[in-house]
Amino acid sequence: MADPTNLLSPEELDALAAGIEDGSIEADTGVNTGTEAVKHDLTNEDSSLGVNVGSIDMINERFVRQFRASLLDVLRTTPKINMANVQIVKYSDYLNTLSPPLAVETVRFEPLQGQCLVCIDPSVVFSSLDNFFGGFGRGMNELPPGRTFTPTENCVIGIMINVLFGALQEAWAPVMPIKCEHVSSEINPNFAQVADGNDLVVVSRFGAELSHDNTGNIDIVYPYNSLKPIRDELGSRV
Repeated sequence: MADPTNLLSPEELDALAAGIEDGSIEADTGVNTGTEAVKHDLTNEDSSLGVNVGSIDMINERFVRQFRASLLDVLRTTPKINMANVQIVKYSDYLNTLSPPLAVETVRFEPLQGQCLVCIDPSVVFSSLDNFFGGFGRGMNELPPGRTFTPTENCVIGIMINVLFGALQEAWAPVMPIKCEHVSSEINPNFAQVADGNDLVVVSRFGAELSHDNTGNIDIVYPYNSLKPIRDELGSRV
């Protein structure tokens, strides 16, 4: 019985190859012969599709206004908050830009999937602490090696996180209502695994100047996968 998987005999295959080689049998006469194959890496997410960065910029603009006003009420000073461009990068690349120790807060923004990250430079914490107790916003620029935040400093971080939550909820309201929840605190961002190293994250960075000689960054980091399910809502607001 002939092998059903072998439709042509070896002699027929040789004759077919010879005919194509000498031109007696036409080649490239099939369907879609001009179509080119495009390489695609299934393990690499495409950030050019899905999440509209412009919508995140609009949310951040509203957040800056609300956050600045709320800090004024709490710290009795007028902070300068500058918004940087939104970036979509690999989580490992983002971690490489940080220099711990930092105030690293893992948070949940329901109904967004997964957990997000809020990173606050120590200089912002120390300036806020000084302002909170009536000072001029002066303080250390970094946390000394081997030292963690004191209970008083953690209280100030908690106040700032609550203010940030309120500003974020106001900023997101025109798009969708969110509920902010604090999950955990760290001083090393490598311990806060909100995404795998190769996963994409959406980074919103804000420069905070609470005194003339003390500035620092506040980062809000969304896992890219947490924003993909609401890309239609985000796109409709731009």
